[in-house]
Amino acid sequence: MTAIEFYLATPILQDGEAFLPVLAQGLAHQCPAAVLLRLADAPEAQLIKIIKTIQPLVQGQDIALMLQDRPALAQKTGCDGVHLSAAFTGGSVRDIRKALGDDLQLGVTVGTSRDAAMCAGEGGADYVLFSASTGPRQEDDNLTDAEPESLAALVQWWCMMMELPAVVDVPEADELAQFAQTGVDFILPGPSFWNKPEAWQVPA
Repeated sequence: MTAIEFYLATPILQDGEAFLPVLAQGLAHQCPAAVLLRLADAPEAQLIKIIKTIQPLVQGQDIALMLQDRPALAQKTGCDGVHLSAAFTGGSVRDIRKALGDDLQLGVTVGTSRDAAMCAGEGGADYVLFSASTGPRQEDDNLTDAEPESLAALVQWWCMMMELPAVVDVPEADELAQFAQTGVDFILPGPSFWNKPEAWQVPA
């Protein structure tokens, strides 16, 4: 089984300084491939301040810093990429890919939808994020199956059939073993990670 890497997502932040000790503790327990920075709405100057506060701790360890739903700000502040959530309405994946060029990474939340994942790949996404809690539903794919497949089964199918890397949203640590068997490239722990990062250990 290929080693699985973590992809950490911050809570929606209003204060970068207050979160730094929590972030440092999390990174000490799990050194991820990337950190997704999620920011509350605020004036741009305040957003830039938060990004600049978080950047050294993340990028200083050669961890990619992704910014959620703010492509222009990611380019302006030297982030490594952009992740488009299910709530993003600022353009199509193809539009954002064109605006970013090839230098920044682009990820897209696709819920449990194969169609959305395929469309994201065709639009230029570098990876897709599967999640049972947000994004398009597989029932929107017009599948003929009577029973919808589980998230784990969907992710396993994707990783067997497609080359585009996949991230899966895993809400709780006790679900890690299930998803570790799917062949997924990255695991995005749920919010409980920040309270108890030591609980998130991928089974050997």
